[in-house]
Amino acid sequence: MRPMIDADEMLKQMTAQAVSQGESLRSTVRDLTLQALQSRELSLAQIKSVVGSVAEGVNLGAIQGQLDTDKVFSQALAGMDDALLKVVEASRIALHQITGEREFRDSKLKKSLDDLERLEDEFLATVKKATSGAGAPFKSQWSGALQESMSAGTATGAQVVAMMDQYGDQVRKAARAQRDAGFRAVHALAQNFATLASGVLIGLTEAMQQGAGKPAAPSTARKRR
Repeated sequence: MRPMIDADEMLKQMTAQAVSQGESLRSTVRDLTLQALQSRELSLAQIKSVVGSVAEGVNLGAIQGQLDTDKVFSQALAGMDDALLKVVEASRIALHQITGEREFRDSKLKKSLDDLERLEDEFLATVKKATSGAGAPFKSQWSGALQESMSAGTATGAQVVAMMDQYGDQVRKAARAQRDAGFRAVHALAQNFATLASGVLIGLTEAMQQGAGKPAAPSTARKRR
């Protein structure tokens, strides 16, 4: 019987190999993160698993490549942030497809939104945990990159805040709609929100790759509320 492939370990090694080459670190990390996320349901647990593996791979790649690490970790963090921006965008599109102009509350959809609100904190916490075993110099450089992101806020965090301003209150209001056939169809979509968002993410990534293929332009992030 063939052994099962450990997707997280494979992602870690792929990231390490790519980072060790030392070229286009931000876009490389972004693309690897997006590639991994496309093959999974966009749940918070899966996002954390991907981010953790990528962060470990970055650390390993920096060692293997004997790189000048002054900018390695800040570029890697920015690359992961770019990827998670696409996750938020996919979630926003999926949410619009589900809700339209309706106002209702669905327990699974509410959980998905709650997870999105936690995304920035969980992103940074996962990177911190994944790199806690790094050697002293690397640990210090990771710490500096993380501290900068925690102080200024990530682009992902700012995008989530904007999304919640648009949809948060709507989704959390008590339902007034009757459970007619149309509402039941919307309710069924909400049950599979993470799967729908994952499909949207694939489309967004393909469109990005067909374009210039450049890293996402950094947004002006603001502190979380």
